[in-house]
Amino acid sequence: MNTKTIFKKTLLVAFITCNTLIFNSCENNENNVKPKTTGSFFLSVSGESSEYIIQTDNLETGDLSIANNNKTLEMSGYTWIFNNNPSAAIGLIYQQGNPGIGLGYAVKQDGTLQELGQFQISSRFTSYGFFDKYALTGVGGQTPVDANGNVLIDKNGNPRTDGVTFNFIDLKNGLSLQEKTITTLNITGNGEQATFSGIVDMGNGEFLTGLVVSQPIDSSATGGASSGTITYPDSVWVATFDANLNLKRIYRDDRISYSSGRYRSQYYSQIGKSDNGDVYVFSGSFESATTKPCGALKINKNATTFNPSYYFNIEEKTGGYRFRKVWHITDNYFMLELYNDLTVSGLGAATQYGIVNMETKTFSWISGIPSKNKITATGQPLSYEGKMYFPIVAENANPTIYIIEPANALAIKGINISGATSINAVGRLIYNNI
Repeated sequence: MNTKTIFKKTLLVAFITCNTLIFNSCENNENNVKPKTTGSFFLSVSGESSEYIIQTDNLETGDLSIANNNKTLEMSGYTWIFNNNPSAAIGLIYQQGNPGIGLGYAVKQDGTLQELGQFQISSRFTSYGFFDKYALTGVGGQTPVDANGNVLIDKNGNPRTDGVTFNFIDLKNGLSLQEKTITTLNITGNGEQATFSGIVDMGNGEFLTGLVVSQPIDSSATGGASSGTITYPDSVWVATFDANLNLKRIYRDDRISYSSGRYRSQYYSQIGKSDNGDVYVFSGSFESATTKPCGALKINKNATTFNPSYYFNIEEKTGGYRFRKVWHITDNYFMLELYNDLTVSGLGAATQYGIVNMETKTFSWISGIPSKNKITATGQPLSYEGKMYFPIVAENANPTIYIIEPANALAIKGINISGATSINAVGRLIYNNI
């Protein structure tokens, strides 16, 4: 009996036993004890007019259809992020500067989805991640106020724009939300302000974030800008904060430019932690004024400064292509999303992908995925058991999960979803009784 036949029979038995979709609970009685689930994959999928959640036990074989086994969401356009401990999927909605209703899910002991709650972010967000038991969002360029609610004024009499607002979303308390704002004026000692890019939990009660240091925002600027003119495009700063947003330390260096990918108002994290606890700080050299090639530095585990002997010139290895996004896969392997053209533009297409080994300082283009001019959309990938599961939409094809082996930078096709226009994100949820 082949694997596909076994898989179909298993689904049939589950259907007969529960007589329901996976999003509904089986009847429970003393003769029907439900075993713990080891977990399931969570897919955010878009159709022509709605966004859906699909659960599946397999991303490698057994194609799916959007018409079956889905939960329809009331809104569309969520940014999904996934946490491991506690295991949760958090959906953030961006409403062009207006308040947005976010939501979260976990998986119950019987394998069905549990909605953790909803929350409203009154400020927009440009960066996000997880820290301790919290999902965090952040946005810079805010106007800070004093304890009495009075707007803080700069030396020229204008409202200051150096506030950074964080939303702490408590995964273990019904997604209750606490908003905190800090000021960043002169945070690096050069008289300028900062916005933050990325959240990296250090596991010791602190998190790292990249600083995009700039002059104050032009009062006439539009489009939700968080940063002003970049005066120091050839420097990088990374800050460490505790849960109360107390600044613990700043890492600084002049070997790379600032650590952040950017697209319109979004700031994409370019900081990643390897399995042994070392942190790699990447820079895609976004600023056209920088003289530094895109590359990376290293913060050894528990170190308070950058490793002075580690520098990786990634741009040299890519033949001059720069990158926008960075994802950790396993060990010292990371996946990069690179711009399609050698002349970088913040709004330019970026549908090329490669693997870097940060220990050996090598780069390989990923083979087995559609060519850069055929890719029309991608989704948030999942690192799972040493592989990267990457959603790609290509011309004249169903949205497909590609499974990437980092050691040889080779991708093979996994499942595809018929009837869908995109797979927005893929994550893994396990039962952990949030």
